[in-house]
Amino acid sequence: MNAPDPGRPEDDAAASLRRALRATAGELAPPPYPAERVRRLGRRRVRTRRALVAVPAAVAAVLAAVAIALPQWPGGEGLPAADSAGGEALGPRATPSLAPAQPAAPSARPWPSVRTVGAGEPVEIGRGQVLTLGADQVCHRDTTEPGGGVEDTCKSVSDGNQAAGSVSIQSSGALLRPLYIGPGRAARMTVEVDGEVFRAQVLTLEGNPGYAVGYAWGSGVSFDGPTPKVRVSDAEGKLLAEFP
Repeated sequence: MNAPDPGRPEDDAAASLRRALRATAGELAPPPYPAERVRRLGRRRVRTRRALVAVPAAVAAVLAAVAIALPQWPGGEGLPAADSAGGEALGPRATPSLAPAQPAAPSARPWPSVRTVGAGEPVEIGRGQVLTLGADQVCHRDTTEPGGGVEDTCKSVSDGNQAAGSVSIQSSGALLRPLYIGPGRAARMTVEVDGEVFRAQVLTLEGNPGYAVGYAWGSGVSFDGPTPKVRVSDAEGKLLAEFP
């Protein structure tokens, strides 16, 4: 409706209509503002947007995990290998190691220090056993014979039965006794029996006696068992002799 021209008086009909419209509009009350509904709609939109963002991220994470896992299957093709019997695909199988078995190494403890003894001095080595080093022989005494008896066994180091620069091995039950003859300064001796390595305590005389003897407690040497392996080295680890 056009606004009345201020220069022309308004007719009665128009004035009456205007008053009626104003009266009707004054009786109308606006509805209350739906604040709670607006908040619910807002929260729903936020959750929807978060879900739309999270789904692609989750899919990307799954695809990355699959890409990492697939190359681990046998064959390197990214697929599990089929069972040889024609069954369903199985997971990766453990491949048996083809590396040769290694003998058990001595423990990481330090090497026993060389013990220097006097000529003719009895050295108790435990379990009723005694070693005595002389200028030309090494003697072993076993004091555990029945009835309190003793048994002496001596080996010459100068009769030439054992060549210079070599090592031999004697055994008495669990007692292992390597004997090195030669010009080297023996400091380390090991005896390997059936894959188990024992470190021997080295005994020697003062000066340069031309030999050294060792002892270790192990499983012993059987005539029917495997041949023991003996190695003799100096303090720097240089190999002086080995058997066999």
